[in-house]
Amino acid sequence: MPRALRLLVALAVGASALVAVGAATPAQADPFDDLISKAQAEVNAAEAAAHEQANKLAAAKEQQAAVQAQITAVQQQIVAAQQQVIQLRAEVKHLRKVVRVRAAALYRNGGPATDDAAIPDDISLRSVRRQRLTAAASKFDDNTMKQLDATVTQLKETEKQLAVEQQQLAVQQQQLATIEAQLVSQQAELDRRVAIANAALTRAQQIGALRARGEPVLGPTILTAAQMAGWWRTRNYSFRVPGTSIDALAQIFVEEGTAETVRGDLAFAQSIVETAGFSAAPANNFAGMGWCDSCSTGRRFPTARDGVRAQIQHLKNYADRSSRASGLHNPPSPYWYGSNPATAARNFDTFFAKGWAPTWNDMGHGNWATSKTYSSAILKVYADMVAYAQAHG
Repeated sequence: MPRALRLLVALAVGASALVAVGAATPAQADPFDDLISKAQAEVNAAEAAAHEQANKLAAAKEQQAAVQAQITAVQQQIVAAQQQVIQLRAEVKHLRKVVRVRAAALYRNGGPATDDAAIPDDISLRSVRRQRLTAAASKFDDNTMKQLDATVTQLKETEKQLAVEQQQLAVQQQQLATIEAQLVSQQAELDRRVAIANAALTRAQQIGALRARGEPVLGPTILTAAQMAGWWRTRNYSFRVPGTSIDALAQIFVEEGTAETVRGDLAFAQSIVETAGFSAAPANNFAGMGWCDSCSTGRRFPTARDGVRAQIQHLKNYADRSSRASGLHNPPSPYWYGSNPATAARNFDTFFAKGWAPTWNDMGHGNWATSKTYSSAILKVYADMVAYAQAHG
């Protein structure tokens, strides 16, 4: 842009810019360059703040799910304890009935057995039989009473455990209610910060502060799978992705990138940085997806293609403000956007940072990663890959 035209644009931005331009001399810095730097810094800060809030929201949702799981488990324990209490009470009732019946029977038959010394000398067969039966009945009654005592004790312990679990449930339900209230507040704060970031982005675009620079996220994949895999073999990386090979994985990046018009070779370079050359890629997660600063775990993908597909689709969402689920070649990843197709489409379409990173230079400061050197690390790997491809045809 000619200097005169750039000054006119700066004048249109505001009075402060007008003063700076009027005071400028040929020896001073171009005020438009300063304006661009400030606009870019404003965008970076606003986007970083929005991402920070999104991470807090994600952590709160994770906590919500964990507490809900605990509540479900306690509710199941309470149901089991209640059923056990019912069974024990029925057993106590039955045993008490048995004791009453046996006591009445013994009373009718002359009471419990006497000591051996009390047995008369002229003992008859009938009296011996009676004594033995009475002794056996007394022993049965003793065992029944012991069983009754044990059952009553168990019933009391179970009822005590049930009371503790019900109290624990009440505490967890209150905790869940608090978290849900926090989620509403945090979602509102995220919406506010996203609005600020989008406003800063619009202002920067209006003054040309976000002119295309560096490598775009969208576009055709330039390097071939063979070139990417060949470059990988020149490094001292270890390949730890079960069920596939570096050649097959590189081909997946080409195919998935081509399907969504995303630079698959640069996505490959991103994964090199994220996984230390595919030596640490648990559950086919090749781009640290779900590993926010306050999250306890990352997302899991059943196959290598599922991991790459989610990564490519998320890159498209970051790069293209107009991207929609209906325009994707493949449905939104159920492992990233949601298992329900309607929910997945809605999550893709409403991604709060949509269009915030059209180039790889826009990555970092919250866009995908918090590191300020994130994009430069990826672009360095990509430059090495290009140099290898040029040297080896």
